[in-house]
Amino acid sequence: MTFSFKHIVATLSLAAAALAPAGAFAAPISIFNTGVNSAGLGLGGLALGGSDSHYSIGMDMTPFVVTHPAYVANNATSQWIWGNSLTGFETFTFTTTFDLTGLNAATAVLNGLWGADNQGLDIILNGVSTGDTLLGVVVGNFNQLHAFTLESGFIAGLNTLSFVIQNNGGPGAFRAQFVGTADLASSDVPEPGTLALVAVALLAAGALRGRKQA
Repeated sequence: MTFSFKHIVATLSLAAAALAPAGAFAAPISIFNTGVNSAGLGLGGLALGGSDSHYSIGMDMTPFVVTHPAYVANNATSQWIWGNSLTGFETFTFTTTFDLTGLNAATAVLNGLWGADNQGLDIILNGVSTGDTLLGVVVGNFNQLHAFTLESGFIAGLNTLSFVIQNNGGPGAFRAQFVGTADLASSDVPEPGTLALVAVALLAAGALRGRKQA
């Protein structure tokens, strides 16, 4: 059994193309939606008035699940939350964290939906404003959820995501849900050079076996 130079080059090329890092190595970002329990279940998992421990608003306050006939209905994916039972003019910053350890932060993308009663003044990722807003005292801010996408500003390890929500009188509420992915960190994906060495070793082993059989 013999191996030509062209045979070796072709084998190495196929191995690198088949096994080199690609989009298939993307992994989901683990982040909690608003108003869900530890298993990620909203309606049916965290009751009305239940504390949402995945979000903080400072002042030793934990937000809790709320609802209102004018809001888009709570469901199993996410629910509305707020910081107190008062009805007045107040601004809360709802903050959650998520961990990108083992993932390549430069490839992270987070798609989301959010709503506010009354206004969403900002979305802040790791202390930097994204410029996303839901402005105006209008029913459109809470009778539907609005899409946003974050594609930069992520860091390795623990990330912080905040939503600045303003109530302009009457009941207040905030809601968000997410779907995100990031590639696995390079240390978790086979390097092309390593793949090439493996292919060479396999070819060499095959050549030696062929010589013994000859």
